[in-house]
Amino acid sequence: MWQVGPACYSTKTAALQATASAQTGAVVQQSGGAYVVTVTSVAENGIEYTLTPLAGGTSSTVQVIQEPMPCNLLTGDDVAPIAWAIFGGWMVIYTICRIWKQGVINDT
Repeated sequence: MWQVGPACYSTKTAALQATASAQTGAVVQQSGGAYVVTVTSVAENGIEYTLTPLAGGTSSTVQVIQEPMPCNLLTGDDVAPIAWAIFGGWMVIYTICRIWKQGVINDT
């Protein structure tokens, strides 16, 4: 699983397509000129961009090798220990309140 923003994707290519869709149409500065970014192709190992100068002229193609980030979203296995810790904390508070109410702990 690969993550882009808050979403996880099953393949690297799908994750890179999500990255590319957010970048297409952007205007970037490079070597003193402004260029419009167009995504030419997406493969498992990277994204190919075409940079078209805003002032006119010849477009250039750049291939950028990218490795998407592994998916690190919380799963059920991650949540279980946290839930048990919260439950244990509430049980301790409940027990202290019960002992206090029975007068075992004095508030003076």
